[in-house]
Amino acid sequence: MKFVLPSRASSFGALAISLACTVAGLWLSRHYPIEPIAMTALWAAIAVAGFFGWQVLPLLVPALVPVIGFAPWTGWITFEELDLLVLAVAAGGYAALALTVSSHKPVPWRYRALRWRAAVRVLLAVFGLSVGIAVWRGFEQAGGLQFGFWQGFQEPMNSLRAGKSFALVLLLLPLWQKASDLRPSAVQRLARTAWVVALLLTSLGALWERWVYTGLADFSTDYRTTSWFWEMNVGGASLDGALALGVPFALLWALRERRAGRFVVALGVLLLSFYACLTTFSRGVYLAIPIGMALCALLWAAQRRLGLDAPRADGSPAYVYPRVEPSLPLAWSAGVLAGTAAAAWMLFGIGGYRAMLALAGSVAVLLAMPHARAAWPRGQTRALLVLAPLPALLVALVGGLLIDVLPKGAYLIDGMLVLLGLGLGWRWRGGLTQPWQAFALAAVWMATLAGAGLVAAHWGGRRDLGPAAAMLAVLAAAWVATQWSPRVGSDLRTAGWRIRGLLWTACLLVCAVVAALSGGAYIGQRMSTGQQDFEGRLEHWRIGLGLLHSMDEWLLGKGSGRFPASFANGGPFDQRVGELRLNAPRSEPGPAPAGMPAIEPFPGPTITLTSGLHDMGNGEMFRLSQRVPAVAGDVGATVVLRTPFKSRLRVEICEKFLLYPLRCIDREADVQPQGGAWQTLNLTLGRAPEGFGGPAWAPRRLIASVTQNWRGGVLEIASINLVDSVHGPLIRNGDFSDGLGRWFFSSDRFHMPFHMKSLPAHVLFEQGLFGLALWIALLVTALWRCALGAARRHPLAPAVAGGLLAFLVVGLFDSLIDAPRIAFLFYALLALALGLRTPSRKPIREGEGDSSLGIETELPELDSDLDDAPEVRRAMEAAGITRPAPLR
Repeated sequence: MKFVLPSRASSFGALAISLACTVAGLWLSRHYPIEPIAMTALWAAIAVAGFFGWQVLPLLVPALVPVIGFAPWTGWITFEELDLLVLAVAAGGYAALALTVSSHKPVPWRYRALRWRAAVRVLLAVFGLSVGIAVWRGFEQAGGLQFGFWQGFQEPMNSLRAGKSFALVLLLLPLWQKASDLRPSAVQRLARTAWVVALLLTSLGALWERWVYTGLADFSTDYRTTSWFWEMNVGGASLDGALALGVPFALLWALRERRAGRFVVALGVLLLSFYACLTTFSRGVYLAIPIGMALCALLWAAQRRLGLDAPRADGSPAYVYPRVEPSLPLAWSAGVLAGTAAAAWMLFGIGGYRAMLALAGSVAVLLAMPHARAAWPRGQTRALLVLAPLPALLVALVGGLLIDVLPKGAYLIDGMLVLLGLGLGWRWRGGLTQPWQAFALAAVWMATLAGAGLVAAHWGGRRDLGPAAAMLAVLAAAWVATQWSPRVGSDLRTAGWRIRGLLWTACLLVCAVVAALSGGAYIGQRMSTGQQDFEGRLEHWRIGLGLLHSMDEWLLGKGSGRFPASFANGGPFDQRVGELRLNAPRSEPGPAPAGMPAIEPFPGPTITLTSGLHDMGNGEMFRLSQRVPAVAGDVGATVVLRTPFKSRLRVEICEKFLLYPLRCIDREADVQPQGGAWQTLNLTLGRAPEGFGGPAWAPRRLIASVTQNWRGGVLEIASINLVDSVHGPLIRNGDFSDGLGRWFFSSDRFHMPFHMKSLPAHVLFEQGLFGLALWIALLVTALWRCALGAARRHPLAPAVAGGLLAFLVVGLFDSLIDAPRIAFLFYALLALALGLRTPSRKPIREGEGDSSLGIETELPELDSDLDDAPEVRRAMEAAGITRPAPLR
């Protein structure tokens, strides 16, 4: 990197963008609600990192999106940490483009992996114009632009909050383009890393939430995971959308990875994401994830069929190797999955999750069996198969006697058998050469089935063992029937270890689904109400689209972020939700309802908290909340407020991640109007229970909330103060002198009025028919390019297409992009799909480009899909094929 002074128009343009991003980023950092000086320093450090790492950081921004939303702590919703991150990366990146020259020159255009054609650029620009018009119309619909940091969903700044994500993506695209021109391989490596990391962080958040608040194996509690997505404070499907976008990338990684350690990590990420998907209890996710994974797998298989198992994103020629790793026959895959599902269904009702784990061990032994390298007489084969169940019967008989005498004996027996089977499979992984080896493996595998039965018998107290034992016997008999041939298990055992690992992962997923369906009452309830919920969705869509009155609203939309306010003002009266507004200090009396005295002014800022007009319950209340670090001893609250009508105030402190409370201490009190005068309400909440907030190693968040248990109530609150006898004051910014800093709002269970609940209908409502047509055109173009067009041979194309399609399936029943972070992820992946292209496979001619390109290290490098694969090397050596030398 060499520093230069800008001399071209493009350099001056990049410098201007960098300065604009710097001014905006520093201004937002200085107004950050918590430690603004520290945030400014952090922002500057990220901008410096963006300057020196501009070829890497812009592509990695999506990786951090799931974990950089801190609105429940800061109170910010119009602007957020994602804005600061993008502005910092852009400020540093554009400054680097303007003031430096890379030591590498761009590769020739035909070897570039990322390029937006002129037609696509025009389409992106016109859609961006549509988004800008929607933001402007949103301001107009709200009564004009009234800037403020603390505005809610029904105020003007919500239009900017909902519409800025596409602009943030457009801000990064030139940096992606320039980085790809210099190092084309970075697009594949960094983009895949970013989306896999985003999926991993999302899944870990869901895992942590379930572990701390419900337990990992509890599928009956009415509790839906939200992970790190605070945008679900009023419902929505932010978690669903993030999972839909990311799971195909983890699948593609597992399909392509040839190194054992990384393959295991890829399977681990897949399993974590499957668990997160399962605990959403979302029917849309249950439909979308299989569809997205299926498309990803089909496109990957099409690339393999073309001999392009891993075409190089950096432009090097694709070496076509013989297909040496046989794929597992579909019949075998279906048979193993069906047998696992049937056995899991039987065993779970008796032995619970322990029996399921034992079954998973048996499946692992089955899939670890090596192939036979020698043939022996058919009669001998059949004799071995007939004798193989005898050791299993002996294990069942002896184990049945021991499990009553030896504590945990069933687990010990099953674990030893599984380890023995896996050890023999590893010891003879090169192939079976003797009949006794085949007999030993078959006997151990059937013995593991008996071990799974012992685990179920021990856990279930020997109740209802007949059906489970019969199912295990059927599995053993079915396997014997399929092996009635000279080569024991030859069809199954010729599959590569990667295919077996994927099949075992699928079996674990089947076990998890069975456990959730048979052991979780909540998921059954969700499935049983599908028809009723769909009819409710249809009615909601009808009401929402009925809010578009004039022709210009149908053509151009109501405006960005205007659905909550439009529904509150024009929707059904009994579905109006609560609202929160910050009031500036007043020195003059304010207007009052007819027949009442003028409103007494308050010298400081206040908030107006209204409750909805819908049926009120504990989960339906609109809450003003703040996170508190710890609560102990006796707890009391003091609230200074006034009301024009009678209402009922509720103050509570609960163990709560985002929406669903566990233990709470609370108190309610009726509030009388008193002529609109200010009054001080003192409440005693009681004593915090022992261990409130959970243990130190698995703490539960404590959230203090103020709400109204009264339909149509209106409270103006001047200050809130909570204290306990151990820590003293618990609330910060209780007088709202810092606006709504540290305050947050939520509605646990009443969500429909906040969302259109359909992605196409949401785009139609905000941007009209013109915007919807452009949006559909972008999506169709992106899917076409990745599936059948110019990007179909790119290594990322299967995952990109699968992620977009899964996101669209979830979006059939939820708005998704009304959450800015999810909208950013979606538009980032959409832009990537529109820019991906398969580089030319022609070799670089001598003298073309520059020797400083690093072509020796960049272009001939093979993808991990084929590089250093032992089975590939062995097959090539056996066939007398020499690996071609890299082109220079």
